[in-house]
Amino acid sequence: MAFTDLTEPTSHLTPPKKPSEFTNPLKPINDAGDLISPTYWVNEILSIALGFNPKEKAQEYFAGDWEEYSKCSEAWGNLAQLCSGVSKNITSGNKLLDKTWDGNAADAAYVYFKDVADKCNELHSELDALKNEYFVIAEGVWSTAELVGTGISTIGDLAATAAISAAAGSLLSWTGWGMAVGYGVAATQILQIIEKWGEITKTINDFQLIFHTGMATLGMTAGGIATKFADFPLPKDPYNNPVVA
Repeated sequence: MAFTDLTEPTSHLTPPKKPSEFTNPLKPINDAGDLISPTYWVNEILSIALGFNPKEKAQEYFAGDWEEYSKCSEAWGNLAQLCSGVSKNITSGNKLLDKTWDGNAADAAYVYFKDVADKCNELHSELDALKNEYFVIAEGVWSTAELVGTGISTIGDLAATAAISAAAGSLLSWTGWGMAVGYGVAATQILQIIEKWGEITKTINDFQLIFHTGMATLGMTAGGIATKFADFPLPKDPYNNPVVA
């Protein structure tokens, strides 16, 4: 009897490509940081307001090879498709064999191959869940980094305004009004910088909660896959046809 596979499962085993929607999470942060003028007064304002460079601090949160991480999503998806294809082929062959083979051995073989197909189908679901979870985390990193980049850009604008005002206040310090106005505006901008960094920190913290929840889900899913592989059905004994023997 000839068996014809419905699919070619190994066709899904291709190297993952760079996601078309991928954006390096450091790019919006670097782009925003580059707009912050590295002048004496700007650095002084940032030092007074935050005590650190916001661009460098944000880079610490988003460091890592997120492009390779995002490729894991496609890799898990490819493995899921392979398992699905194997399940379909085994199910198709099992049904065809059942039409032409009867007896106790045939019944046992049918149950065995059905179990194998079911296990492959379960693995497809688990691997597909891994694919989705990796994608959600990667997408969350990108979108969070874009929000942080926008916030840093705003901080840069505020710092520049404060620096100009502070510098003007120093230059006009010989007049009481000039100094008061210049430093007064700078102080207001500094308060806004502190407030904006607080918003950025909250955005990062909110995503970190999502990230840790996602990592916990990945751990449980991976554990389930490992268990399924460990419990994969194998024949207890080799089948020897008594007629052939």
